[in-house]
Amino acid sequence: MTILPEILGCYQSEKREKMGGQGGSGRGFVQRIDWLAMKLGPARIVIFPLDEKHLPMPLQKIVTPEEFLRHFVPAPLLYSERIAPAALVLARLLRDVGPGLDHKTLPPPEQALFLVILAALAAAGRPDSGEDALAVLQSSGAATAEGQKLAINAFGISLRKSGDFDGAANYYRKALELSPHDERLMFNLARTLYEKGDAAGCRTLLEKAVAADPDFAEAKAFLRYLARHAKPAGVEDFPDITI
Repeated sequence: MTILPEILGCYQSEKREKMGGQGGSGRGFVQRIDWLAMKLGPARIVIFPLDEKHLPMPLQKIVTPEEFLRHFVPAPLLYSERIAPAALVLARLLRDVGPGLDHKTLPPPEQALFLVILAALAAAGRPDSGEDALAVLQSSGAATAEGQKLAINAFGISLRKSGDFDGAANYYRKALELSPHDERLMFNLARTLYEKGDAAGCRTLLEKAVAADPDFAEAKAFLRYLARHAKPAGVEDFPDITI
């Protein structure tokens, strides 16, 4: 049985390029590409590049989850501002008109999204129908900020467990763009910073998490751990004063 594609949201990749010059003397720059990502199951993610208007184009590339986590970072606000409104309108039209909805009659944002959903369904081995497209939109957690936050946090946990602390920290920071006062995201980022050796940054985030939720037992326990394992002050910590 095939699985419906799951919209993961918008992500960004970076590619270093060199322009002009000869013999390696060219000037370097970073090319950033925005993508709409959809999960096709546990082993495949299909990505579609966004055009200059931030609309998805039906040019697809399939990557593994490992490749995805290595090369892409979340762009949650881009999805919320550009793709999510089109997803809500398209879902309403598919409910009202039915599977026979003609994509040629749709406004550009809804048309672009409809076409890439159909492409993802084809890649997943599902029939290309409006009924399945509606099911994708209705089951998509990325349609809400909460859903995007949960997806990004899950990826962050995977990155941290694999030892990619920089990648995990980037993911948690992107999730905090959606929900700046989420104490659970602060805790996860704090743990990652601790594993990166940034005890001070870890402590600051844990204190913010406790301020957001005074009953946050895990954050309080982590702060107690930091207090117990802090290096005691000694005379070597105070430099000589030149008179």
